[in-house]
Amino acid sequence: MFRRFAGIIPGGALKMFECPPVELTTLLEVAWQSRAYDDRQSTDLRLPLGHPGNRSDLAPQHDDKLLNLLKSTMGIAAPDGLVTIWAPAGVPATGRTVLWDHLIYAYMIENTRIYEIFRQVLFEFLHGEKLGAPTAGAEHWLRNTEELFYHDPPPLSITNIASHIRPDLRATRRNAYWRMFGMDLNHGSNEGQPYSYIKADAYNNEFVTVFEELLREVWIAITNIKNETGPNPTDSGKMENLVENLHDMLISRRQSGNLSREEFFAVAAMSWFHLTVSFNESPIIVALRAEAASPEQRLFKVAQRVGLPAHGLSKSYFDIADAISRILIQIEASNTAIVSSFVGEGTEINAVQKTMNTIITHWSLITGGLVSPFLEGELFVPQSEAEWESRLAALEAESPFRQAFEENAEYAIEPEFHEERKESYSAEFDGECLMMTKL
Repeated sequence: MFRRFAGIIPGGALKMFECPPVELTTLLEVAWQSRAYDDRQSTDLRLPLGHPGNRSDLAPQHDDKLLNLLKSTMGIAAPDGLVTIWAPAGVPATGRTVLWDHLIYAYMIENTRIYEIFRQVLFEFLHGEKLGAPTAGAEHWLRNTEELFYHDPPPLSITNIASHIRPDLRATRRNAYWRMFGMDLNHGSNEGQPYSYIKADAYNNEFVTVFEELLREVWIAITNIKNETGPNPTDSGKMENLVENLHDMLISRRQSGNLSREEFFAVAAMSWFHLTVSFNESPIIVALRAEAASPEQRLFKVAQRVGLPAHGLSKSYFDIADAISRILIQIEASNTAIVSSFVGEGTEINAVQKTMNTIITHWSLITGGLVSPFLEGELFVPQSEAEWESRLAALEAESPFRQAFEENAEYAIEPEFHEERKESYSAEFDGECLMMTKL
């Protein structure tokens, strides 16, 4: 979310990091106010609450009149236009077009241990000069980061998901991850103990199994894209069943807009830290002398400075986060309609298949389980029927995926160096300091 904000405002991320906390908080309120929302009167036509085009009907902190005054004062302009990708014909152009990443994005980014590492960065800078004196730019970043993500959110704010009932923001995020995916983070407390949080009885305990099976089926489809003569085991019907199962379990957790606020704030927090390690001019990266060629290498350097190791496969977590977020949002929005893109047409890989390519590759790397065909040099070499039977037998083996996401999963001992990943940010905001435009 903050990566998108920074992609359009004059001065980009550096200017955004300098904005006072009240402007950044208002920015989040405006983003929520301008979320994609279906306000048609007819309940027969209206998208159900929880749908990507209609996540929640909760109002932001302030009424429209006061929030509009704040927007005007701070130079924040609401977006224009219609979310045509989600809205069926007849949806009025309300100007609410803001979409945010899926909760899975926050889950993947947090698995790098980035939140804990920067918590330690704040601890050291705010309690002494073990890391040296912060630069002027770092002072702004430290203030904003502490106020926004290591402090109870402002009272009545849409991002305020802390209270006497749930006082720990980290536990609240883990609870949401558990309910939506049946997965915990791969690390516990800094002391190596399991992190305490409430594990809900109602959770998607089959998410990993079903999603993994979908990856296998898409894998088979893509590896057969140029298969014109031999047996083709691509099974569209099975993919439809798997996608429908995923759609139903994800939407079941979102009934009446449930978990939307938790997702919104978790995505905002992780995108802030993701942006922080995305470029060398980031003020806290400069202050820590952690410049490097890629986000994961910068994170490794920051982690080394504070003595708290990042996950050795952080690159894979960074690279899979955007891709898997896009796919789950499309599954929630279009259900089985996405299957035709999984199968594809002709002999060239389409955009959705490329996204699934990324997911399969990095999921395999993270788990150390199935060997992805996308890591091989020759993807489209024809195979005999006997070779396919051997491949299918390997695909049907017991899943290695779930264990890689369990708490206290082992870190890789030595992270590999990878070239810097390329980001493409869609723009939401434009203006003197923070101005919003069409997504």
